[in-house]
Amino acid sequence: MPGLTLSASKTGIASWYIRYRLAGKQKERTIGQYPAWGAAEAREKAKELRREIDSGVDVAVEKQRQKQEALLAITVDMLAAEYFQKAEKGMTLKTGMRLHTFKQRKSIHERYVSPLIGRFEASTITPAQVVNVVKKAEVGGKTLPDITLTHCNLIFAHGIGNGACTANPCRDLKLSAIVGPQEPPKQRIALGQEELGDFLRELYRMPRPYELATRLMLLTGVRINTIAEATISEFKPDFAVWEVPHERRKNRRHTTGPFIIPLPAQAVEWVRELIKLADGNEYLLPVNPIRGAGLRNPLSKRTTIASWVDRVRTESGGKWRRITPHDLRSTCKSWLSELRVDYETRQRFLDHALEGMDAIYDKSDFVEHRLAAANRWLAFLKELEAGTASSNVIKLPNSA
Repeated sequence: MPGLTLSASKTGIASWYIRYRLAGKQKERTIGQYPAWGAAEAREKAKELRREIDSGVDVAVEKQRQKQEALLAITVDMLAAEYFQKAEKGMTLKTGMRLHTFKQRKSIHERYVSPLIGRFEASTITPAQVVNVVKKAEVGGKTLPDITLTHCNLIFAHGIGNGACTANPCRDLKLSAIVGPQEPPKQRIALGQEELGDFLRELYRMPRPYELATRLMLLTGVRINTIAEATISEFKPDFAVWEVPHERRKNRRHTTGPFIIPLPAQAVEWVRELIKLADGNEYLLPVNPIRGAGLRNPLSKRTTIASWVDRVRTESGGKWRRITPHDLRSTCKSWLSELRVDYETRQRFLDHALEGMDAIYDKSDFVEHRLAAANRWLAFLKELEAGTASSNVIKLPNSA
């Protein structure tokens, strides 16, 4: 058969080719690898291709076209599976999204995206179909449409990058046009001097583990996820240092290694008591074995702490504004400012990224400065709780 060739690559893999000329150019088309394709089979396939070539078909180009069509036949669910695989790899390398975000996006895809457009070819999805998905997500909560649209935008961007689709149907979609104007983000609250004193004096109403956890959050300014998922092994040596693993830091893009939180002596005693109350569990705040059947839900402790923060206010008839656990973080940072802790220390205290060139070149962790700030902040909290806070401290207003 004219043009049929068996050729071996540098790695020793032999393949059948048919070589031909079309419009004066030398070309070749792969038939298959030897010995999967025997001589007789390769000869028969070469005859078919030869007939197409004689009819003016560029069989090499046609094969590439068929490959592209097969790629375009990828469904939205298949595209999402590829995207999640890539995202999971990034998590393994500690450079991608956080585990909580990963689970949230997978849940949204399974609940809202897959049932409506999951089986359709990704290249055929229209903006109208995405709009239907986003509207469907609205029944799950006011924040879900935004997250759903973001998720769809990311998987179709992934599809474009891999040749599975030629356009992103989310490109011109605006959330406000789909579900209407959104409520402005909740303004963070920083408790004023009187409010904070009242709040501290009523914390005894909480079960002891949650009272101590709340005091730790207020003192250190950590996010609720940080303490809800804290393990006892993170506290060392002698519990005077809290090492939050890098994969649980929110500010991972600009940091490496764990976030080191130096603890004042009083906080060390809180940690020791929490460990004793944990009764051998690996977590600082273990699940209730009766309610949770021994299974740990990442959201359980967040919800429980938030519920107690709200419940204490209700049961005590508290005069402070209604707050969330994250408002303890803003209260911490605001009062560090009022206590004249410098900007660089405050930023590192809450594990915030620095700005501009400082973020690139300044790698100091300010551990000693942060410990001094924590001791100053703790002393002030004790005075507030005892009602003996100095009158020369500038008071944060009690109203928003």
